Amino acid sequence: MPSFHSLPPHEVRERIRLGWRCVRFESCTSFLIATIRRQSGIHITENWQSRYLRGLGYSLLTLLVGPWGVPWGVYFTGRACWTNLTGGVDVTDEVLAALDSAEPIIERAGFALGEGLPHHR
Repeated sequence: MPSFHSLPPHEVRERIRLGWRCVRFESCTSFLIATIRRQSGIHITENWQSRYLRGLGYSLLTLLVGPWGVPWGVYFTGRACWTNLTGGVDVTDEVLAALDSAEPIIERAGFALGEGLPHHR
């Protein structure tokens, strides 16, 4: 499955038109008195099975490193696992809105929509 950021905007739109969904997954890490919650990057998924399998990995990681914080570790671990095993957080509408608002900027900057957005790592 290709990375979301490696796809050009027109291909992201096409996949969404075909029924693909853009989702994020949750994880949490605990250190005795501190618990950190995070969302993954955006994954573009074709069906519920791929969302479930991708979420399973995030849930296993969270189960290993998440429940050890007092008092919120157990709560946020359960919440993250539930979110991941039910398909993640659907951000498809937000992605489409961001693509729509970014298009004029991309065109003014001289980038072809078929080449994807430049980004720094």
